[in-house]
Amino acid sequence: MSNLDYIKKLYKGKNCYSDHMHSDELSILHISSNVEGIIGNLVSNGKIVFITGNPGDGKTFIIKTLNLSDAIYQEKDLNNVGNYHEVAEKIIKCYDNQKAALIAANEYPFLLLQKEIRSMRTDIAGEIDKIKESAIIYDNISIDYGRIIVIDLNNRTLLDKDREIPKQILRRMYDLLIDEPNLSVSLKYNLNAINSGIVQERIVDLFNMAGLSNEHYAMRDILGAFSYILTICETEEEHNKLYYQAIFDGSNELLKAIQQYDPIYLSSPELDERLWNGDIKTGWLFDIPDIWPADERFDDDVESALQLFKDIKRKYYFENTNGIELKQMQPSGIMDMDLFANFESQKTRIKDRIIRAINKLFLPSENNRKELCVWTSHHYNLSMETSVAVSTSYIPAKDLELSMPRPTRWLETMEYVPNHLILRPKRNNGSDIPSLVLDVDFLRVLESVDKGYPVALLPPSYKQSANTFLQQLYNAGYTEEYDDGEIILASRNKSYKRVISIQDNKYSFNEED
Repeated sequence: MSNLDYIKKLYKGKNCYSDHMHSDELSILHISSNVEGIIGNLVSNGKIVFITGNPGDGKTFIIKTLNLSDAIYQEKDLNNVGNYHEVAEKIIKCYDNQKAALIAANEYPFLLLQKEIRSMRTDIAGEIDKIKESAIIYDNISIDYGRIIVIDLNNRTLLDKDREIPKQILRRMYDLLIDEPNLSVSLKYNLNAINSGIVQERIVDLFNMAGLSNEHYAMRDILGAFSYILTICETEEEHNKLYYQAIFDGSNELLKAIQQYDPIYLSSPELDERLWNGDIKTGWLFDIPDIWPADERFDDDVESALQLFKDIKRKYYFENTNGIELKQMQPSGIMDMDLFANFESQKTRIKDRIIRAINKLFLPSENNRKELCVWTSHHYNLSMETSVAVSTSYIPAKDLELSMPRPTRWLETMEYVPNHLILRPKRNNGSDIPSLVLDVDFLRVLESVDKGYPVALLPPSYKQSANTFLQQLYNAGYTEEYDDGEIILASRNKSYKRVISIQDNKYSFNEED
């Protein structure tokens, strides 16, 4: 099979499974990651390592590429095992005899294996549970491991912040394809383009933005996406499709995520007019479009003119030195300010902004960032937005902590990009600590609200999550009442509040815009 045929099949996932690959085929797909080094070191130190994750995450692939000694007990794919009791016995034997082992298992087979081990040795099962739960931590406490390690590849971020893996894949596919005979004109164009540093960087940027979502993308997804972008032009149906068209097409889940960043959604009236009329003649990396949407041949074919405009705008995004202007227009917000990268140094400022934004979910004019108000609202018709919210208590910002997940000490070199924060009280009242999970979408919503985006246009789920968190804080006794028995009445529609206080047994009113 030629390299071209091999890479083409990656899009459908047919070549992404390593179960039946020989060494030459493994080398074609081998994109190294830090996890391999972590696992190799652990096994060499006599540990029992379980690798779990989704199909296509690279579990079997990692075991094969490590090329461990046959003396080490290895189970490359638990899906192919019918007798879990026998596997459990071998693991227990390795545990008692201080021997290393390496077992790859998808999530459900791993649960079945755990159940079998638990029926035989509760101490080993308990150690598995403990180490699995401690892989990702939110504080400075890192649990030391014993004989057993569980590495969940769902926690690995292949579209990591350093972007090295997507770059490796682009380079590997370029090297494999560039010397293939009888390449189509379109594929030659694609290869020439991705060999440009500017084009490569802008492609990787799109993958990086997609990687900031809450979705987990396996190596299979990433390889399939690049396969489609480069080689869909080699199919009979799409033989003219270039990379800058294909990247915003396709049914691959990763490509679907990238579609939301299509530059055709970026509005720049002046630039759009110049691209439509063909007034941009400079800055092109390769060739200048030879036909423009304003050409008279499209006078009676608006649909074709519009499609051409989309293609030219995408080409401009990737292949014009001034395309950086469009790139800088991509959706910005709290996530695009290196929130996670600078979290430790800016934790207080980030927390203050989040508290202010949550307050604004209930009263858009509110700018309080030192106190998180506990709001209550009631309405009889659940399909309607309540116009009034009431607050009688709050929790000081100093009593709340913002935490970011990170790999535990023995996984700290694993490729990992946090995709959420946790807001919760600092002290423990002796019950379950209320916590608000702020994923990437929630953080972006709060950033938009803080900048004045109309709360009424938001999906209700964000306000419901915030309201549930506030009520949990109140019910668990974390909140304080306002001085002088103050009651805050907020008009959400008109965005003003009235404060009622009791002094000397008399009510007083203070209206604040």
